[in-house]
Amino acid sequence: MPEDRKRGKGRGRLEDLTAAAVEAEADQDRHRMEEAVLATAARSRTEDPFHWTFLKVFPGRLSFSRSDLAAVALAVRSCMEEWTAPDEVIIRGKLKAASANVKDAVLRGILDGSKAVDGSVAEAYVRKMDDQDRFRRADAAGHRFLSEVERVKVEGGDADIAFGHLAKTVFDLAQSKDLVAEYPVEAAEMPDFLESLAKRRAGGRDWLGLDCGFRHLNEVLNGLGEGVFVFAGAPSCGKTTLVKQIADHVAAVEKVPVLFWSFEQSKEELRIKSLSRLAAVDSRDIWKGRSGLDTWKKVEEAADTFCKGAGRFLQVIEAGRADTLDRIRVAALMAKHKAGDKPILLVIDYLQIIPAAGSRFDSIREKIDWHLSELRRLARDLKSPVLVVSSENRQGYAGNPVPTLAVLKESGGIEYSADAVICLWRDDKESENLTRTFERKTVRVELHVLKNRNGELAKVKLDFTPAWSVFDNETRADRISWSDALGK
Repeated sequence: MPEDRKRGKGRGRLEDLTAAAVEAEADQDRHRMEEAVLATAARSRTEDPFHWTFLKVFPGRLSFSRSDLAAVALAVRSCMEEWTAPDEVIIRGKLKAASANVKDAVLRGILDGSKAVDGSVAEAYVRKMDDQDRFRRADAAGHRFLSEVERVKVEGGDADIAFGHLAKTVFDLAQSKDLVAEYPVEAAEMPDFLESLAKRRAGGRDWLGLDCGFRHLNEVLNGLGEGVFVFAGAPSCGKTTLVKQIADHVAAVEKVPVLFWSFEQSKEELRIKSLSRLAAVDSRDIWKGRSGLDTWKKVEEAADTFCKGAGRFLQVIEAGRADTLDRIRVAALMAKHKAGDKPILLVIDYLQIIPAAGSRFDSIREKIDWHLSELRRLARDLKSPVLVVSSENRQGYAGNPVPTLAVLKESGGIEYSADAVICLWRDDKESENLTRTFERKTVRVELHVLKNRNGELAKVKLDFTPAWSVFDNETRADRISWSDALGK
């Protein structure tokens, strides 16, 4: 054999060995990642974001290269669904029931926590594993096509046959959804959609979303449906009081979980708002403890009414620096899990001071835009409304001009990201007349719906009595034009 052919053969053999060694090392890396993901999932609790990530991606998007690891993953997921800690005894029982063979050293290495990693690292591993699987499927498809091309050449076929095999390979991949998603035609999905519409009609409701407690606002928004609803306004116009009243009403009437994350006011302040409204007692008297016996009896009756109604479904969380959107997401997903098919209501007061994990943002605008994007994703995952209180820029309350979307320009892309934008505005002239008419100081507040993905733009007039923490006497909704909303 000529020397150059010997060298060529030797070089080919060396390349094969090198490729095999690289592949073996890659497999070891894959196994380490898989064991780390399983160990992290087994150690996670319901308050950990990765707990819900694992439930969401396995089985389905996340796969395991070894049958023993796949069996452990199924056992861990089963424990999660049963809200049971995945200890060794329980996992072994599930593996035995499934006739799965897992070595003791492998199982202990996963369950003792020694291979667990931080949740963010585990999520990165999941993404990497998914990418690896997709590349492997693409690589296998490419090899199948090249083999077909070589066969056509040997058999003396033409290029059209080879291209035909390429088209078939791509089509097969699309059909199996290995690499290309398959999107159904409208006719295939229409029957289920009609069924959902029929259920909607049978419900006998005048609007689709949750009842916010104000009929005209419900009609304008079609109730509080899935999406992000931003309530903005100048200081002291009643933003927190309004969303707390809405939260109380939804909890009492709809009987669904309501989570109120307060980054500004304490539980005590928010509870007093509810008691003041229900008892028609000045909140300052309750706060200072100056109420007489008759007044105190009203407060006690209000507390009893609240506990029998809204209090059974409402949770108020005094939020702090550690309450990032990741933590809010976990709590909301837990509430949604308990609610089943029903929507929930999430309220956040307020947008500009939600803490961000780390220092990833260069400006407040970037932080707000990212938070809004994540809140929209959360509303979609929850299939529920998210109410967010927002401040306005100085232009919004200097001289008390009628609000337009321009009052949000310094607060990121609220006007683009939110599903609905409602700005509160005090009508000072009408407020003077109301104060002379009613027993208590009353302020005319207009809710200007300046953006509404699911309906028209309008303004709804409410009477706000600050001392009693109540909005009432709602009047009809007047339409707003796009030019007025944009301030043109």
